[in-house]
Amino acid sequence: MRPRADTLLVWTGAPCSYGCAACPIAPNTAPAAVSQSDLQRALATMPAQRGRLVVLVGGDPFLRPDLVRLIATIRAAGGAPGIVTTGRALMYPHVRQRLRRAGLAYLRLQCFGHGEAHDRATGVPGSFTQAIAGLRAWLDEATAAETTACDVDVALYARGRSIATVAAEIPQLAHTIAAPAVQLVVVMDPPSPHGSELLLQAMAPLAHWNDDPTRPLLAWEGLPEPASPAAHLTLAPLGPSFISAAPPACCLGRVEALVAATAARRQATVANSFNFVRTTETVPLTATAEDCTAHAAAAGTEPHRHLWLVEGDHLARHVTDTADFGITEIVRVKDDLSHLFLDRAPAGVLDDITDGMRRVLPDPTCEPCPSRNRCGRRYRLVEAPPFANEEAWIARYVASLRGRVLDVGCGEQLYRSEITPLVRSGAVRYHGLDPDAQSLDGWRAVLPEGRFHLGGIEDFRGEPASYDRILCLRSLNHVVDVDEAFARMAELLKPGGQLLVVECTAFAMLRRPEQVAAADRAPRGGHQHFRNLASEDVIPSARRHSLQVLEHRPSTLQTTNEWILLLARARAHHGRDAQ
Repeated sequence: MRPRADTLLVWTGAPCSYGCAACPIAPNTAPAAVSQSDLQRALATMPAQRGRLVVLVGGDPFLRPDLVRLIATIRAAGGAPGIVTTGRALMYPHVRQRLRRAGLAYLRLQCFGHGEAHDRATGVPGSFTQAIAGLRAWLDEATAAETTACDVDVALYARGRSIATVAAEIPQLAHTIAAPAVQLVVVMDPPSPHGSELLLQAMAPLAHWNDDPTRPLLAWEGLPEPASPAAHLTLAPLGPSFISAAPPACCLGRVEALVAATAARRQATVANSFNFVRTTETVPLTATAEDCTAHAAAAGTEPHRHLWLVEGDHLARHVTDTADFGITEIVRVKDDLSHLFLDRAPAGVLDDITDGMRRVLPDPTCEPCPSRNRCGRRYRLVEAPPFANEEAWIARYVASLRGRVLDVGCGEQLYRSEITPLVRSGAVRYHGLDPDAQSLDGWRAVLPEGRFHLGGIEDFRGEPASYDRILCLRSLNHVVDVDEAFARMAELLKPGGQLLVVECTAFAMLRRPEQVAAADRAPRGGHQHFRNLASEDVIPSARRHSLQVLEHRPSTLQTTNEWILLLARARAHHGRDAQ
């Protein structure tokens, strides 16, 4: 497990082994050093302590002679202990052995540069080489069956250096670490008023870093808004003066996802779809592109904001005036992926994905036409349930469930015919979560044998490693913090347990004006929609939390906007298993 929103930082008050700013707070503002008895009393008063990460910091905890006892105290209170260190002490086998016996759950190694840059910052020649050697020994020993799992971060601190210098060190440090199970965290300085543009320029070449599973995961901590929702790792009083709340590190797979992630953290809602509204304008349907008059009728209009649908012997023009989606998003939905669906239901009847919607695809007749990109091009209806393949796969998987099952966002239950007999036969012990009371009550009435929790995954405190399967079906776009949701679900899974994530990207509906009016009048659901994630966007978060990809069915032109990601919590593997 790694730092997140409910992580506790404990100031040990140990002297820094170097004359540098290695601590997350300034020494002259440091709270009093914690004693073992103080820590025991403080942890006893903390709510929902079980499984929570408690990290010992300041300056280097290895200089506390009672470090192992402090770790044991955290374990005894039900917490998961971690430390932040410069790492030289890891060179010694007896130190590593004591930490493993004590049950260390999280280790952050501080680097103030690569190689000699780190040595200059610490004032100790060879300190970088010694720290990396200790880290490698720690990782090599982590495969022993009797050891306690421990997640490892290597933090590269900016410390007044240019972002270009720091960015250039990232590949060097990753090559030196040579361990994909480790996460590389770049810790930024407090942002300057004009630093965001330079920061994004430096980050751009690293945009797809996390797509390569052979590299250490790359995370950014302390990015300024709007670059990232992450804040600095700071200590602010919370209860006892030496304990404070820490924000999570931000693990993002793509630079372009940063702004969306920021909006989600601020709980800014977004639309998941827009409408192409049928107009009264039509042109004759022709057999060939040469004879088509659609491009002439569309002259002077924005081609990406309209299209022509084949209706019998004519083409009917559909237009969107959406302000929820920019032109880039409209092009992606309409022209790149054709995630377009005709609403066939009567006005006011919504969300019937089986019979009420049909896929709309580009008409091949337009391919040789040089004007197709100026007229909006013509589309044809596909007379088949659009989500049949995806829904059949999901239904088969749900029918195969066994053991303890957690259903995250269970209220609008599309698979009750598969789940109900499993629960009533005893094959599945079902636990459903949903933030909408009305939806939850409806599902509870159908399945009184299940257990239910009103709320989301963010506020659910379950027993770690206690579920065989977790379902997250069309719920991920509704959680406030995606990485936090993955962290909690990963912790709740047993080693080898599976997590099925199903979600949808943005799409467009072809509707008549009366259908649009009815949709606008319809009451909104009880939970909010924060983003339109693609499966590729969430794989880095899954990797970050020791979730391996078993099956990936992305959203493409050949499929629909519904994607499927089947994940499994890793078994013992270089300390990546959660507690």
